[in-house]
Amino acid sequence: MKKIIHKLIPFTLALALIFVFGVNASAETSQQADTAAEMNSAEEAAALLENIRGTYEPLFPIITRPEYDQLWLDPCIAVMGEEAAPKMAEMLKSACNGTIYGQEAIDAFGDGSNGAQFDCLFINGVSTITFNGTTISGADESGNQVFSHEYAYTGKLSLAGMMEGYLYETADENAGEFRYFYMMPDTPATTFHLEFRYGSNTDDLAKYNDGPYAYWLAAGFPADADADTVKNVIALFCLENMDYSARSEASLAQLKELGFEGKWIADLTPFGEAYAGVELYMVIDENGHGVTFMNSQQTRVFEAFAFDNGEKGDGEGLYVAYDNEAKEPEAAPYTMAANDNGRTVLTFYAADGVISYLKAE
Repeated sequence: MKKIIHKLIPFTLALALIFVFGVNASAETSQQADTAAEMNSAEEAAALLENIRGTYEPLFPIITRPEYDQLWLDPCIAVMGEEAAPKMAEMLKSACNGTIYGQEAIDAFGDGSNGAQFDCLFINGVSTITFNGTTISGADESGNQVFSHEYAYTGKLSLAGMMEGYLYETADENAGEFRYFYMMPDTPATTFHLEFRYGSNTDDLAKYNDGPYAYWLAAGFPADADADTVKNVIALFCLENMDYSARSEASLAQLKELGFEGKWIADLTPFGEAYAGVELYMVIDENGHGVTFMNSQQTRVFEAFAFDNGEKGDGEGLYVAYDNEAKEPEAAPYTMAANDNGRTVLTFYAADGVISYLKAE
C-alpha cells in the first residue's frame, strides 16, 4: 500500500503544477518526482539491510536434502497429481542446484534457449555471509573471514530487465569481487530466503546469461532457520514455478474425490463486528474452477487444487488456489470434517490466520 501511495502523490502533484505554471513547470515537477522516488528507494534500501540482519548459508544444498523430499512432492502432487509429481519435483530441485557459472556455464548452456541450470551457491571462497546493518562480511568453510566491508546504497539495478534490486557499494577500492552487493527485495519474513549477487562491476552484475556472473544468482538461507522456514521456502519455490495453464485429469480427480466441489459459506463470526452482516462464500465447480463472492459481488476467480498429504482419509491435506487475475498461487493446510449437525466444515490454516467454510446443503 505504501508503494502505491508514493507513486500516486508525485503523479497527482505533477498534474496540478502543469495546470498552474504551464509547460515549463513540467520538467521541474518531473525532476521533483524523480527525487522523491530516489528518496523512497534509499529508504527501502536502508530498511532492507535492517530486515535481513543475520548469517546466511546457500539455500539449495540445504532444502534438497533427502529428508525434505516429501516437502517437494506435496505441492507438486496437489497441482499435478501423484503420477506426474515426482518428475516435476526433481526438475524443480535441479533447476537452481547448479555448480557452474560464468564462461563455463555459457559454454554449457549458450543463451539458455534449450535449457539451463542456475548456480545459486556463494562464490569466491565464501561459505557464509553475514549482514549486520551496513556491514557485510563473509567467511569460508573453516570460519575464516574472507571479506568485511561497509556498504552504502548507490541506486537501483535491473537484472536483464527481469528483476530489480538495490545496489550497494563499498568505498574500499581493494574490495575486488566484493566491491558491489546487488540485493533483491527478498527477506526471511517475506520469501523465507535472500537472492543477491556480488562482484567487481555493475555492468556484468546486470547480465544473467553473459559475462563472468552468467547463470549465477546467490540464494541465501538463514543459518538458524527452523523446520517451518524450510517447509515454507520449499512450498513457495514449488508453487511459484509450476504451470497452472493446463489442469491434469489426475489433479482434478483427487480434488473431486476429496469433496471440494460445491458452495462453501464462510464463517466470519471470529472476525468481530466489522464483518457482521457480511456474506462471503466461494463456489468450486466440477472442473476445479472457483469464484468467490462478498455480498453477492464477485471478488476473485481462481483454480482450486488439493491433496490428502497426511494419513489417507483423515480429512487433512494441502490446498492450493491459483488466482487467475494476479497469476499467483497460495497454499494452506486444510481440514475437512463433519460438525455436530452433520454438516461439512472446511477449515484453512494460512500463515495470516484461520478461516472455516460450511458446505451449503
